[in-house]
Amino acid sequence: GHRCLLDIGGGEGAFLAAVAARHPALRLQLFDLPPVAARARRLLAGRGLARVQVHAGSFLEAAPPTGADVVTLIRVLHDHDDATALAALRAAHSALPPGGRLLVAEPLAETRGAEEIGDAYFGFYLLAMGSGRPRRKAEMFQLIQAAGFERIRLLKSPRPLFASVLTARRV
Repeated sequence: GHRCLLDIGGGEGAFLAAVAARHPALRLQLFDLPPVAARARRLLAGRGLARVQVHAGSFLEAAPPTGADVVTLIRVLHDHDDATALAALRAAHSALPPGGRLLVAEPLAETRGAEEIGDAYFGFYLLAMGSGRPRRKAEMFQLIQAAGFERIRLLKSPRPLFASVLTARRV
């Protein structure tokens, strides 16, 4: 099993709180911008999750902490253009040891059976965000591979419009 999970762009820690409940022995780390990290630290401590190590920083300016054998990017990449998304993936790569696992959860463009709803949702969401774009499966695979990962897989997801899950290994 895995020993340590690092969530890059982990926000206020909702994903890590859910992971902590299911995996009490797993070491957990969160990496996000300083104001977000400060809020996450307070909220996680208030939930009795002071065991989550919170690190402040930007993947564009500093390397995330090392020591994790799994790095997650949960609904982060679609908020950014390709260059920034690639920088996030490269940061994940740098944080992992050889053989480490990447887990990306992202809504994908052209989700079968939900193309029209997805297009409308992304149109409004990204207009509000001011940046980013939905990516098709092939585009996500290309970005992940360009960051140095291999053995990329798309897993089945019960709600693919909300998030499809991709995994990969660090070379």
